[in-house]
Amino acid sequence: MRSKPELDIDDAGRAGGPRLEPGRHASFLVVALANRISASASRAYMRQFGVGVMEWRAMALLAANPGITANQIAQVSGVDKSAVSRAVHLLLKRGDIQASEDKADNRRALLTLTPTGLELHDRIIVESLAREGLLLTGLSDSERGQLFELLKRMLANMPLVHARGPGA
Repeated sequence: MRSKPELDIDDAGRAGGPRLEPGRHASFLVVALANRISASASRAYMRQFGVGVMEWRAMALLAANPGITANQIAQVSGVDKSAVSRAVHLLLKRGDIQASEDKADNRRALLTLTPTGLELHDRIIVESLAREGLLLTGLSDSERGQLFELLKRMLANMPLVHARGPGA
């Protein structure tokens, strides 16, 4: 079994410019964590429930916000529209969600979970919350609250990141 790479890399004595210190780089750590969570969840949910993590994300957002669109799912989750579209198509085909015409804009489809989709959601969320509990093992309630607040603040800073142009 391969050992995991050490994240705290000491770059003392290296020639050249600055080097990424993965263990002290927020973007690297957040992406590495998100990628590992997604890959693990996708394998587990596919094996247990027959859906991948993208389908699960769509279902979770639809359970919390019935009647949202695929574009809104993409915006909230930060996932590419094409990935959301594929997940929505699969869930429609399986009968886990249904689409209805938006009377205000007939180009948009409003999505909701079907009774079978809601039942599947309710089974998956138990596993999802158990997995999150394991992820947060060792963090106190106060630390968990701080973590969520810090992550929300980082999300709120994304317009600043997007606004940074080339060479700025």
